[in-house]
Amino acid sequence: MRLRSMGLAATVLLGLTSLSLAQPARKAKPMAGKPTMAPMTMNTPPEMSKVAWLAGSWTCSGKTLPSPMGPAHPTEATVSAKTDLGGRWMVSQYREKKTTQNAMPIEADEYWGYDTAEKKWDRIAIDNMGGWSSGDANDWSGNTITWTSEGMMMGSKTKFRDTFTKKSDREVFYKGEVQGSDGKWVQGWETTCHK
Repeated sequence: MRLRSMGLAATVLLGLTSLSLAQPARKAKPMAGKPTMAPMTMNTPPEMSKVAWLAGSWTCSGKTLPSPMGPAHPTEATVSAKTDLGGRWMVSQYREKKTTQNAMPIEADEYWGYDTAEKKWDRIAIDNMGGWSSGDANDWSGNTITWTSEGMMMGSKTKFRDTFTKKSDREVFYKGEVQGSDGKWVQGWETTCHK
């Protein structure tokens, strides 16, 4: 009798298991109050073609204007840029040359990408002075893109406005501004780069 009961229990268990495996998979319902994520795509945003011309090696000359960081001085730099991370980011490395007038040259890396969900450009920048910023831009207006970002500079929270103007496929002009405590924008630097 005991052997028969165990056989019957095994048959019922096996039947229930088969029945549950035969059921179609149910979609998980999103948890109440939790945001749902947009589906991921592995395609490179077509907007990235708008910055493809930046890829390559550049030589730059410009100036840093007087600020709490120091007096005005000329700058010379090189920039190398390439698309990376599956073509989703334009990655650039800016390296100033150390000179008598520029004793503390800036080294900075930037990442530019396009957010297809928000329909905006994203930018992340970090430098060798411990500074960083992240921000966005709506899109190119003609040959110009203007970024607004927030971050840290010299240990203080700072707002930045950076404007890049494409003069040709082989020349770009870059102007950086910092927002003062009075809310006014003050130009901090500018540079022209050539391929």
